[in-house]
Amino acid sequence: MPVLVVSPNWPSVSELWMSHMLTALSPHAAGFATWHPKASSLSDVRVLPINSACSKILSAVRLPYLSRLFGRASLRAAIHDPSVSAICCHYVNLATSLASVWKGSEKPLLVHAHGYDVTWDYRLPRRPHVRIFSGKYVERVRKLSERAYFLANSQCTAERLRAIGIPAERIVIKYLGVPVPDHPVTRPENRAIQILFLGRLVNFKGPEQTLRAFELACRDGLQAKLVMAGDGPLRASCEKIRRESPFADRIQILGSVDAMKGEQLRRQSSIFTAHNQKCCVTNQEEAYGVSVVEAMASGLPVITGRNGGVCETVVHGETGLLFQPGDVAAHARGLLELAAKPNRCERLGDAGFRRAKKVFSIEAERATWSEILDRIGVASEASS
Repeated sequence: MPVLVVSPNWPSVSELWMSHMLTALSPHAAGFATWHPKASSLSDVRVLPINSACSKILSAVRLPYLSRLFGRASLRAAIHDPSVSAICCHYVNLATSLASVWKGSEKPLLVHAHGYDVTWDYRLPRRPHVRIFSGKYVERVRKLSERAYFLANSQCTAERLRAIGIPAERIVIKYLGVPVPDHPVTRPENRAIQILFLGRLVNFKGPEQTLRAFELACRDGLQAKLVMAGDGPLRASCEKIRRESPFADRIQILGSVDAMKGEQLRRQSSIFTAHNQKCCVTNQEEAYGVSVVEAMASGLPVITGRNGGVCETVVHGETGLLFQPGDVAAHARGLLELAAKPNRCERLGDAGFRRAKKVFSIEAERATWSEILDRIGVASEASS
């Protein structure tokens, strides 16, 4: 078992990428160290539960404090298991809080950065004067780079690491893979146009601006339906916008959906959209955008803000349309343009599918994992 994966997350809908990543890593006989009891449902992965008795109270504790409950002795025992050749810890702030644990092992350490954990000035949404990370956090991350390699989920994330002085040779780009079918989803001709927003209802994904853009486009003649799937702190605000809209009958807000429902919605839709932007309160932005890549894998053209990692996944004019964040009118024009040109919509969707297949599939991530393990001198069971 070369790689032991350490992560606090597993069962939530927004963490579906974790099961995909474990699938990509499975040829390397990954073990999964977590404290959530539902991880026992994993197949083909050896699960090493770490102090799962504390899982009931984790939801009320911010991540920087989780390591106090993590069960350091159990984690050390898992790390020193003779069958473990390397460790991959998800989230930079969790990795820094477990620095004393890593010191006890000489095995290669990979720290997976995701976005918020490298937002150095990350603020609380309702208390913007409060910084999530302490003033010593950046220095601890720099110190960690002496011991660890960083896996960045995008060039955007890698740039944030380089900006604080992490050497380029300690950073590896590893996109999170998604399932990509053999062929794009076949959609019937002359179907009603359905526009899909699927993601957490948080500021940096722009659900409120998406609703406003849809409303503006409808005023200018758009004949379409908007389906918004996801939950989050802006749910009430989005519901209010829908209730007050003259086009309320064309807007559906579903709340959180599971993976099967998400796949169904993508099959039924013609366009995927969001209004990605940097949040002026939390300073957070979309570092990668799994939902965007899933849409491309389904053959949907993407219309969203030119921000963060989305600039890497979506190629403007080739797989979708990008606009300046905050420009609701430009967002509306994009919706109108693609809705009026179904042939172009299909071409963009097909190009997005091919790009997802080549760059963002689980198979592509599996190949990257092999390169990473070779780089750090860990031979996989698949190649031994």
